[in-house]
Amino acid sequence: SLLIQLDLTDQEGLVNLKKMMEKAVGPSFPKKAKARMKKATEKLSEIVEGKAKDPEGTFGEVNALVEQVIDLIEAQRLMSGEEERSEERETVDENESKEDLQEESLTEDKEEAQEKAEENCQKNYMPEDADRDLIEEYIAESTDLLTRAEEALLTLETTPEDMEAVNTVFRAFHTIKGTSSFLELAIVSELAHHAESLLSRVREGQIKYGGIYADLSLRAIDMIKLLIDSVKEAIKGAPLLKPQGYDELLEQLKDPEETTLTETETETPEIAPRLGDILVAQGKVERQEVEEVASKKGDKFLGSELVKEKKASVTDVAQALRTQQQMKGNKGLVETSVRVRTDRLDRLIDMVGELVIAHSMVVQDEVIRNNSNHELQKKVAHTSKIVRELQNLSMSMRMVPLKSTFQKMARLVRDLANKTGKKVNFVTEGEDTEIDRSMVDLINDPLMHMVRNAVDHGIESPEERQQKGKPAAGTIKLSAYHSAGNVVVEIADDGKGLDRERIISKAREKGIIDDGASFSDRDVYNLIFEPGFSTAKEVTDISGRGVGMDVVKRNIEGLRGQVEISSEPGKGSTFQVSLPLTLAIIDGMVVRVGSERFIIPTISIVRSLRPKEKEVASVFGKGELLRLGEELIPIVRLADVCKIEGAKESPTNALIVVVEDNEKKTGLLVDELLGQQQIVIKSLGETMKDVPGISGGAIMADGLISLILDVGELIRFAHAEGELKGAA
Repeated sequence: SLLIQLDLTDQEGLVNLKKMMEKAVGPSFPKKAKARMKKATEKLSEIVEGKAKDPEGTFGEVNALVEQVIDLIEAQRLMSGEEERSEERETVDENESKEDLQEESLTEDKEEAQEKAEENCQKNYMPEDADRDLIEEYIAESTDLLTRAEEALLTLETTPEDMEAVNTVFRAFHTIKGTSSFLELAIVSELAHHAESLLSRVREGQIKYGGIYADLSLRAIDMIKLLIDSVKEAIKGAPLLKPQGYDELLEQLKDPEETTLTETETETPEIAPRLGDILVAQGKVERQEVEEVASKKGDKFLGSELVKEKKASVTDVAQALRTQQQMKGNKGLVETSVRVRTDRLDRLIDMVGELVIAHSMVVQDEVIRNNSNHELQKKVAHTSKIVRELQNLSMSMRMVPLKSTFQKMARLVRDLANKTGKKVNFVTEGEDTEIDRSMVDLINDPLMHMVRNAVDHGIESPEERQQKGKPAAGTIKLSAYHSAGNVVVEIADDGKGLDRERIISKAREKGIIDDGASFSDRDVYNLIFEPGFSTAKEVTDISGRGVGMDVVKRNIEGLRGQVEISSEPGKGSTFQVSLPLTLAIIDGMVVRVGSERFIIPTISIVRSLRPKEKEVASVFGKGELLRLGEELIPIVRLADVCKIEGAKESPTNALIVVVEDNEKKTGLLVDELLGQQQIVIKSLGETMKDVPGISGGAIMADGLISLILDVGELIRFAHAEGELKGAA
């Protein structure tokens, strides 16, 4: 399992793995296992010393050899158990042939006494020659795998058809089984083996995840966690004993169809905290529903009746029962987390937004602003602080890590690499970076398309890479980080890079650009976002039809984001996607144009200034331009665009707010800057959702609505106007 997670570029990790493999060979190893482990160590040495011609292929051989070692150890363990049982049978046969009935009776009495003694003095399952360093590595790795498996099981509770989550749980059980067997921790490997078999049936479509299968999976995770904790204590000297309920769970995993909900429920008496209280606290059922079922259940178990009435699922009841079991002896109900329905969370966040608006109205009211009462002003300020903290807290509830999205991309890269015959190392960084949960699903398709292109178009074949002096395996790095109030996601590869000349040639062929026109690298690379544009020499079922990159850009811009490309021939390309942290709130500059107010997203503002006469010029064919250093920037009069009367005409009497999008700048002519504030974004509804230059609306402190400007659209409009006038 350590091999699966190891990066071939991690020299220190490879050396440590080699040492661990050398130390792992103990006196109890079968001869064949020792030989295979020796061969695996030699192969690993070739990789470490740089002698392996094909490091990735050699590493695969190491992995296969270690798997064989584990199987041999497991086989020896099973065989030794059979031999012991066979010897016992032979001894009994000999005794029966030699002893009379009285001696046989005494033997039976001794066996009964021995069984009782074994019950009183439990077997220590910790190997005598256990390697402390290996065990510590095993504990750390198993804990991480169990954490991932728990997350996946929670996903399966709401989406039982999610095969990626099923695979995550399966891999956790499979890896723990193999590593436990390798370390001779039979008590762990046996349970993990049967849990893995259960998940294997789900993967193969033999059974559907849910009901008792979900309950058993969760209980298996709990039991393995308990065993891992016991192993942790065992390396300090404590015995590794079989936990209570182990044998029963093992039998249920072997034959889950024989397990019933009633058997599970009756193990836990209904004591405080009561089952119904736990289900209500977890948001699984309403209090009224519990009371209705409880009033009719009589002597029947509440959990069974809730399931029969379809008020709760088997999984919900199973989880609540486990919670109840864990909390025996506790005086109160202590919750570390509460599951909340998505629509309720959204409603809460919306109401907090309304509270912010209502509070702003109160604070901005003339009666409050002109009131000289010190105590009143102090209370208003304190209320403002609480509302602001509540708003920040509610917004943080929307944030989720990108980890699950990154994991999907890892699977995609593996599948595509196998399909195309390429070798690709997939590296992630910053997967704990958080983003608004409403955006996670929306960015999945654009990221998937760019990653697919990186594998299919970016990374070369192993032969081509070696001819260029590159490693046979290419690298795709998916990273995320926060920058200037945004979330930045980068997809970088070390492939062949974008072919600038081929892009220009294809663009001319399609009539997108004119012959003889000169373009910067950035402009050329952005041509791949044109609809139907593709430089692929052949169409595959992966890509090459020219469908997708224009949709990628449109989807990202629909999230108020932007995508940038940088590329170096022969060295690779980087696609950088910049997205707002949340779709629900922005920092905005409120400006006035005539009697109307608009909001400009702060992140798009470069600077604001009152220009001098010499800095503003009307150029024939280009319109009004602002000279900003060495740059000439087009000016957009918002009053003209929005047909507002009473606005200032002369730029020297007004203000110009310079905004930027995709490295293009424009000056927006406004009358006044009213101040910066956090804006709760409101949808404009179906009738106004496609108005050019407007991305949304906001309710201001006085209760009136202000429109949020779409800076990217306005900049495109300004530059397109300039080009049209120039052409005229």
